[in-house]
Amino acid sequence: MTFKRICLIINVVLAIAVPHSVSAQGSVSDFADPAQPLIDSILSLITPDIPDNEKAQQYYKIAEITNNIDTRQRYAQMSLDHCGKSDTHLILQNAQIISYCYYVNGQYNLLKPFLQENIDLAIKCGELFQLQKLYRIKAMYYEQVNNNDSIFFYLHKALEICIADQDSANLAGCYQELGLKYINRKFFKEAEINYRKGMEIDSIIGNVAEYAIICHRMGELYYVQDNKDYYTAKKYLTKSARIFDTISSRSIRHIISKYLAYNSLADVYIHLAENTGNHDYADSCYYYNSQALNYFLSSGYSYYYCYLSMTHVEYLKFYKKYQEALEFMLELEKSIDKTNIDLLNTYYFKLRNLYYELGDYKKAYDCFEKNYATSTALTNDSAMNKVADAKAEQAVMIEKIERKNAELVHASEKRMMLTLIFSLIGGLVLTSMLIFYIYRNLKIKKEANLDLAEKNTTLNQQKTEISAQRDEIEHQRDELSAQRNRIEGINRQLVSSINYAERIQRAAVTSIDDLHEIFPDSFVFYRPRDIVSGDFYRAVKCGRYRVMITADCTGHGIPGAFLSMLGISALKEFMVTEHDAENPGLVLDGMREFIISTLSSTNGGLKIDDGMDMTICCFDFDNMLMHYGIANQKAYIVRHGETIKLSGDNMPVGRYLLARDHFRSFSVPIQKGDMVYMFSDGIPDQLGGPEEKKFLIRNLLALLSSFAQSDTDTQCSLIDKAITDWRGNTPQVDDMTLVGIRV
Repeated sequence: MTFKRICLIINVVLAIAVPHSVSAQGSVSDFADPAQPLIDSILSLITPDIPDNEKAQQYYKIAEITNNIDTRQRYAQMSLDHCGKSDTHLILQNAQIISYCYYVNGQYNLLKPFLQENIDLAIKCGELFQLQKLYRIKAMYYEQVNNNDSIFFYLHKALEICIADQDSANLAGCYQELGLKYINRKFFKEAEINYRKGMEIDSIIGNVAEYAIICHRMGELYYVQDNKDYYTAKKYLTKSARIFDTISSRSIRHIISKYLAYNSLADVYIHLAENTGNHDYADSCYYYNSQALNYFLSSGYSYYYCYLSMTHVEYLKFYKKYQEALEFMLELEKSIDKTNIDLLNTYYFKLRNLYYELGDYKKAYDCFEKNYATSTALTNDSAMNKVADAKAEQAVMIEKIERKNAELVHASEKRMMLTLIFSLIGGLVLTSMLIFYIYRNLKIKKEANLDLAEKNTTLNQQKTEISAQRDEIEHQRDELSAQRNRIEGINRQLVSSINYAERIQRAAVTSIDDLHEIFPDSFVFYRPRDIVSGDFYRAVKCGRYRVMITADCTGHGIPGAFLSMLGISALKEFMVTEHDAENPGLVLDGMREFIISTLSSTNGGLKIDDGMDMTICCFDFDNMLMHYGIANQKAYIVRHGETIKLSGDNMPVGRYLLARDHFRSFSVPIQKGDMVYMFSDGIPDQLGGPEEKKFLIRNLLALLSSFAQSDTDTQCSLIDKAITDWRGNTPQVDDMTLVGIRV
């Protein structure tokens, strides 16, 4: 499909104005509405005796669920007619639907004033959620009249509302809309930036269907550019299709988006087939295109069916089945809306090429003339739109000038009238002030005598009240003193319990003596934030292997300590044999299953998403080789002043939205004198310095590489001093653990 048609389809299908707003422009209106049974059940509830506000709610429900654009507009208007003045929220919901229907039906003369009226209402009532949606429809309107400044002005206003309201879902939608507007103007770099922002937000909030939609958009971005990158486009479109295959949304919007993604993938495959001659690509095109065509044909969406059929024609042409393609095209003509000049233009262009391939040059010439006529109509239509836009802009300018002149005349007359009024008011004010001054002095003297008598009575009453309050305060002071003593006792018991828990945790982690027995030239920098720690480390022997493990559990203090004890206990089961040491990735898999199943089985089956980051390093000193696995942590080797980063997996040991099936095991040669460093994120994240910033990994690596040749005790002391100096008076923000082992 052409660049123009891709943008048109995305604009209509992926519009954000109302839930399920996918009624196709040009779709067959006489097909049965899938929501008709539900509509009928709602209509049966609407009787003449129910209140107007309840009727308005029921009519709105129909407008929200129907897939027919005319039905949606009719019932939204009926709901609006039954709304009272105080039903602001429902009024704006209906206004949003009606505005979008005006847009889809091309009723821009009705859309503009209606939209502005309801934007003013939303601003007046502080309805920010509806306001940002109305702004986005206004941006869509200005795109139709080619007003670029207004398009981006209103989209950015919607964006600001979403940020202020912390509305992540609609914020991602705004970024998608901005990306699409940039694509329409061929600003592909800016489009990609906005798409990636939307993808990141949808990924964080777990909005899987919207994430699939923006993957679809990213894929199309790569193959509508002049320097088409079909392979990158295929990667994103395949990802979109696979995500849609895994979700079961009933939203018409999501279903249509799924099959449009299928067809975009089919487009990419047929282009790759044409470029490479690979029949596998052509077969993949047929697989995805046929599913999309079957859906749109069975659902009555002739608009999409006709456009997407062009991909099937390209597939037949690839296999040189020109006669079959011709028969398909002639049958397709029955379904084409003859008022859709753009579709007719594409149809005659492809039909002309088919006749040419078959050697029927007369019919090819006839199609050429029809193709020329539709192209001319499109050109004339575009020119007429520009003339209409220019006239509209001129009318607006004239109106502004006339309004400005009228305002100037009115301002001059107003100044003269104000001068006269202020003069009269000034005289009256001076006279009134004199009368008031005399009256006030007389009144003050009278009130002063009464005041003095009242004050004497009040002072006696206050003396009695103060005495009673003093007794009450002394009683409350005694109670507060007793409560403070009880709280201090509870606090002492709590601190004593935590201190004892710290002794238990210290006993569970590897002692320094045991560490030095396994790794003679090593050190551990271990600083819990709240007495007990969410970090832990463990050194063990597994046959000929010597294993060092560091972990950082979710949280710190008592919750983190509970998780750390759970992790230490699990490691005693999973890191035992030489086979375990040779496959640290399998150990991480086992730990993940253990953590997920253990936390899911507690608290009445409530799923807890806590877990831990972990690094496992298994040293084979006989073969000078290190097997390792890393789960969402960092580990480095410093060799002769060079820092070598160890690869790992960016997912924790626990429940994670984007987790892969397995952790990976890695191996790396080691040399005598290498320093291997493993650490949690407590040191890089520590705030301090003159600007209260994080210490950062790059500063830690610079520090480690500067003294890697020093003995391990000295290294530990230097790290302690560096972090203490950096912190200053800033509190410790997290548990800190850093292990250094010299090979």
